[in-house]
Amino acid sequence: MSNSQPKKSVLNSTLAGAVAGTAELLVMQPTDVIKTRFQSLRVASHYQNGIFKAFQQVIKEEGFAALYRGTIPVLCIVGPRVSLQYMGLALYKPLFEKMEGTILPSHSSAGLAGICTGITQAVTLVTPLEQIKVRQQTDLMNQAHERKYRGLLHTASLIVKEGGLPALYNGLLATVARQSWGLVVKFNGYLEIKAMFERASPDPEQTLAPWKHMVSGGLANVLVGVLNSPPDVVKTRMQDDSRPYRSTWDCVKSMARNEGYLSFFRGSWLRVIRIAPGGAIQFAVYEQVSAWLEKNRQSQ
Repeated sequence: MSNSQPKKSVLNSTLAGAVAGTAELLVMQPTDVIKTRFQSLRVASHYQNGIFKAFQQVIKEEGFAALYRGTIPVLCIVGPRVSLQYMGLALYKPLFEKMEGTILPSHSSAGLAGICTGITQAVTLVTPLEQIKVRQQTDLMNQAHERKYRGLLHTASLIVKEGGLPALYNGLLATVARQSWGLVVKFNGYLEIKAMFERASPDPEQTLAPWKHMVSGGLANVLVGVLNSPPDVVKTRMQDDSRPYRSTWDCVKSMARNEGYLSFFRGSWLRVIRIAPGGAIQFAVYEQVSAWLEKNRQSQ
């Protein structure tokens, strides 16, 4: 990225990130529900006929609204998670850039910013809200057409009642790994692909077209969908109801021993379907909203 570009406001990056994350969520949430069910040891066997049949099955058995199960906790996540993502890029990356070439290797600032941002996300609100989301998304109706978990507060209270307050942090290590490693891949991938478009542009100072941001974000998230699948699967297993694992490491060993290493990539195609278009939407909306906010800030 050019050093001649003005430094973005951290606040504007945070606000633009929240808008971008919300837009992505509202479009892509149904694929996240199916992805989580495919990853769950307890309910995956209910869906044996592929992705599209799974969508049809959920709608037929539970109604279209079931594809938006867990949306409220994810909306609670999307503000801090996506805002922290772009805040981390705006806040941490310039700090590490100052140390590149001396203390740190060249081109390492984006990856280190991703690690710091991922840890910040996981230990604040993402882990407990992901726990609530997973419980709601894998909560199938019983014979009486009733669910165990009925809402955000009800789900949280049941989790605490059954497992104590620490139960909200089941899967913390896997969530830290998922958020950190995922953002390393996302930040580096997005910035490198975006830089390729900037280098190919006849006018390097000209703002990139929205479709180029969409392509950059989409391709970066294809990499995330595949490379970041193992910690995402382990996180889901650790947060599922009645999980049979004593710890994160026990989950990893059990999956490798009983299901094979391919089990760590369960739902990876759904992750790609979920986050590749989502990344295109998110980065395109972020860049447009961020540019609008920065233009207003500079004009004041």
